[in-house]
Amino acid sequence: MHTDPFGTADLAAATLSAWRESPTRLAEDVAAEDDLASVGYRDRLFVELVTNAADAARLGGVDGEVAIWSDADGLHIANTGAPLTEAGVRSLLALRVSAKQPDDTGGVVGRFGVGFSATAAVAHTVEIRSTSGTICFDRARAAAAVADAGIVGVARVPLLRLAWPGEGVPRAGFATEIVLGLAGGLDPQAILDAAEAQAPDLLLALTALRLITVEDTAFEIDRTELVNDELSSGSRARRLTVTVTSRGDRRSRAFTEIEHGPSRWLRADDGRPVSAGSDAPVADVLWAPTPTDIELSLPCRLIARLPLTHDRRHVRPDADIAAAAAGYVDVLRLAEPVDGVALVPRAHRARGGDDARLIDAVLHELRRTAWLPGIAGAPVVPDRASVLIGLGPDLAEVLGELFTDLVHPDLSLAHQLPVLESLDVTRIGLASLAERLTGVERDPAWWGRLYAALAPLVSTALDAEELAALPIPRSDGRMNIGARGLFTAHAVQTPLRWIRTVAAEADHPLLERLGVQRLSITDALADPALRMLVEEAADLVEDGAGEEVDATGLAEEVLALLGADSEAVVPEWLSRLPLPADDGDLRSADELLLVDSPLAAVLVEDHPFGLLDGDVAERHGVHVLRRLGVGWSFAVIVDDLPTGPDHDLPDEEQWWETLPDAPERLCAIRDLDLVAPDRWAQALTLIVEDEQAARALDDREGYTAWWLRHFAEVDDLLLGEYRAPSDHSLVGVLDPLVHPHADALAPALAALPPESATEASLLLARLGDRGRSISPGVTRAIYSAVVEVCRSGRIDWSEIDAPDAVRVASGTAVPTDGHRVPVVLDDPWWAQAVDPVTLVIGPDSPEGATLLADILDLPQVSEEFTAEPVGAGEYTTADDTAAVLFTAETGRPVPGEVRVYDDLRMALSRKGGGASSEVRVRWWVDSRGVTYLSRRR
Repeated sequence: MHTDPFGTADLAAATLSAWRESPTRLAEDVAAEDDLASVGYRDRLFVELVTNAADAARLGGVDGEVAIWSDADGLHIANTGAPLTEAGVRSLLALRVSAKQPDDTGGVVGRFGVGFSATAAVAHTVEIRSTSGTICFDRARAAAAVADAGIVGVARVPLLRLAWPGEGVPRAGFATEIVLGLAGGLDPQAILDAAEAQAPDLLLALTALRLITVEDTAFEIDRTELVNDELSSGSRARRLTVTVTSRGDRRSRAFTEIEHGPSRWLRADDGRPVSAGSDAPVADVLWAPTPTDIELSLPCRLIARLPLTHDRRHVRPDADIAAAAAGYVDVLRLAEPVDGVALVPRAHRARGGDDARLIDAVLHELRRTAWLPGIAGAPVVPDRASVLIGLGPDLAEVLGELFTDLVHPDLSLAHQLPVLESLDVTRIGLASLAERLTGVERDPAWWGRLYAALAPLVSTALDAEELAALPIPRSDGRMNIGARGLFTAHAVQTPLRWIRTVAAEADHPLLERLGVQRLSITDALADPALRMLVEEAADLVEDGAGEEVDATGLAEEVLALLGADSEAVVPEWLSRLPLPADDGDLRSADELLLVDSPLAAVLVEDHPFGLLDGDVAERHGVHVLRRLGVGWSFAVIVDDLPTGPDHDLPDEEQWWETLPDAPERLCAIRDLDLVAPDRWAQALTLIVEDEQAARALDDREGYTAWWLRHFAEVDDLLLGEYRAPSDHSLVGVLDPLVHPHADALAPALAALPPESATEASLLLARLGDRGRSISPGVTRAIYSAVVEVCRSGRIDWSEIDAPDAVRVASGTAVPTDGHRVPVVLDDPWWAQAVDPVTLVIGPDSPEGATLLADILDLPQVSEEFTAEPVGAGEYTTADDTAAVLFTAETGRPVPGEVRVYDDLRMALSRKGGGASSEVRVRWWVDSRGVTYLSRRR
């Protein structure tokens, strides 16, 4: 016999009596139960039973455990905690009445209240086995009881209004076990699957629970308090870890929970929505603490204590859902910067009025609370913050010490802008940043780091234009607002007083994109402002006012430039730059010599140069100082497109007069007139071995080679009286220069053709020198060269001195006034007949021969001799074999009449007396143009 610890018999009798007295009451109870089961608590079976289990655990003061399984008896749900009570039984049997009250149940949610009606939707029998007793609900048994009570006309009875005592006991280890006899057609596995899906969410929502087991899958939660000084007053943080164990497989998911007042905010540490089973975002609902039907779009789950309607699906009209926003900001504080901004709710995504009101409240709190990661790491208040789109870590590091209101670089991206603007963060551009930087005082290196960090943000001309007012430090210590008028010289560390340059440590390619002009060392040295400074300083020194010149400043700047670029072009006027001499005075650079310079060793003793200060020489080195014009070797003057002899070179005007036109470029060694006469051999070596000086020597027509030929002496002879050893055109005529670099000095030595009447006279005189051995070939070349230069007009032949003797074809020198006067060959056929000891051979042309005869003051052969053929010969034409062969051999055409001889002989006689003689010849042309040929034998 069953015991009845909860008095179910009396309760059933009272209910049956009420139904009997009022059949309408029975119909109302049926309708009410159906309404709760199919509408109010539809699809909430597991939620409601687990909620009751959580309440039991809280009331029992234990960590709640729930188990659900199925067998032949039906579906089982067991829980730990407080057992079934008589008050609980009464509430189960009374629709819309719960035995628990918020004021005396320690925050329980819904133990054995109206939510239990969800069982009526799936079961035809319900057995509640508890350690305090067991009761049973049975729809068929209830129908029989109604009939036994004499109540007629009843089509359906409620399941949960009549209960009977039972004998079952809960599973060991549990306080209560509910057994559902499922209605026909229901699949218990579907209910179990739904339970598995809901278990993690319910563990997160119901803090009294620790473990839910569905069949052989266990869901367990661990709650750990977190300590964080950044939390708002009244907020608590926890780490929740839900672990799922099934058939040896174990997986966990962690969550951060912020509790503040009536609200608990949950965020999954993996960034997925709390209730998502995948990475895809899903809609969530308000939990209070079980899920309601109020859709929310916030990225974090809200579990709030809010007054709900009886079905716990909606908040009551008088509920202030905005109050639940408290604590949301702390969720963002504990997130990484990017994750935190991703958690900012979007107003346009609101899924209803409650969601919209909650989002507005959250945004209001977020805008006015310091949580947004700032540039330096410290949180900033969004509505007082600024964002610079594109701000990178390097730029943040530079600006962090200045502008703490800037948003962290991880958030300063274009796609974050809509979220930041929803928080009232102010967007600033490059122009605003430039304006903010005005007045900032930092060293140039800091500005250089700033420009390097800014560079990635400047990709278009519009970006560069926005930075038009960007401060830029100058090398003189001042600041320039914007790039206009600034120059950059990458290799120069020294400030330049005549040009506004960017401080070297601040220099960066970005500045050129902003308008700073790249300045080459050549440009800096050629700047008119520098020339003015140099000339002013040089004039002061020359006027005896050297004390007014900044001897170290300007010179050091110029020398620094020269040291920075060994290839830079140095203007000639820069050599006037005053430098300190060893005696303390200032002198122009080109008036100073370096100590131990080789130039000093070849100059006259009373040369006008001073010695450079030794400290200056040590600081800058020989190469830099030489390029400026300080003497080491010979100084070289370079002038492109010179207009006149105004370079202060010795004998420059005389050289200029030798030129047919002004040269395109002047490259000349200066101070050649200061070389000691007995040191020219050493001086020539110095010239050849100096690269710059050697280039000035290369041009034979140039000033340097000209001056050396006419004024430099070696062994009492001018260089112009020597030939280069490799010049065979003057062998025997001029002596070779004996010098280690004689061939390199060739432009400064004599060569053909002669360039003056004096040189021509010397060559002719040397040809007539009996003491010299000169080949006929050299002789003819010299005579021809003299004639050619006279015919070109470069030399007036009348200014050439006629020699006393000439070199004849035999190679000997013959006096011009002897008894056998030499003659100049004018027509080539005479060379077959005239004795070589008398014949002077020069140019091939008759005109050249005539001019040579005038120069040498000698007669031509045709003027001194006559010749007649011996015999009549055979008359023929140019078509004759002999004529054709002659033309083929000599290249000479045979015009006009031709006479051919077997043995051509000419009767030769000299005018003015003397016996004639016969001479065998191969060919001849007489004064009438008749060609005489000897037939080949």
